[in-house]
Amino acid sequence: MATRLSALLLMTSISLGACATSAELAPTEQEEALAAQLQSASIVPATADERAAMENQDLLTQAAFWAEAMELNPADHEAAYKLASVVRRLGNARRASEIARQALALRPQSTELNRELGLALTASGQGGEAIEPLSAALRNAPDDWRLINALGVAFDQAGRSAQARERFTQALLLAPGEPAVLSNLGLSYALAGDPERAEDFLRRAVASGSVDSQVRQNLALVVALQGRFDEAEQIALEDVTPEMAEANMAYVRDMMSSPRRWDDLRGAEG
Repeated sequence: MATRLSALLLMTSISLGACATSAELAPTEQEEALAAQLQSASIVPATADERAAMENQDLLTQAAFWAEAMELNPADHEAAYKLASVVRRLGNARRASEIARQALALRPQSTELNRELGLALTASGQGGEAIEPLSAALRNAPDDWRLINALGVAFDQAGRSAQARERFTQALLLAPGEPAVLSNLGLSYALAGDPERAEDFLRRAVASGSVDSQVRQNLALVVALQGRFDEAEQIALEDVTPEMAEANMAYVRDMMSSPRRWDDLRGAEG
């Protein structure tokens, strides 16, 4: 689908010749026809097939598509929650929460918008604020393990670790062996000062083979916290250079020798 941006770029290219005569500045008939075509195409709402096809496009293309859909119709529910989702995944969680919050004014009971607002807030580290929208979304989708897992993250960020682990355990019942939940549960135990239980869950997550490097680094950390530095360094070496792994282990040794530094770290993570 043509966009307003295409028409704007065309008109901009026509006006760049500041030193040209007025006759030279005037667009040709072909240029005028193309500009009119692009502008008329941009106000036509996308079809259902075009919307479905967006799922296979890159995130930037999706963002442009859903932004234009919202410009055409600010009350477009699907465009709102999908734009919020894409913007969050592009790394702008704050903007994603703004999009979802504004759209919720029109549809306060929307499961999708409450979910996206909650996910954006947790991505920004605002777990305390995320609890309400995630809980609202769960009322309409009580068996969605992803929502339950996200609510667990929000509780952990809010310092409510016991409730967080309840949610992670509940999510595991619905999605046994899910590495994302295992990882979150392990990290929750680590932050609560229980590295042995944390290690069990993080090892299970790593064993799935579908986790990112951060989960392995968390495993290396909890192994090191139990004094097994050589083993922890070998785990860390899967993702970082020997120099970085050695520096990380030195940091953990230093942290363990200073209880205050460990307490500060837990507080910052919480």
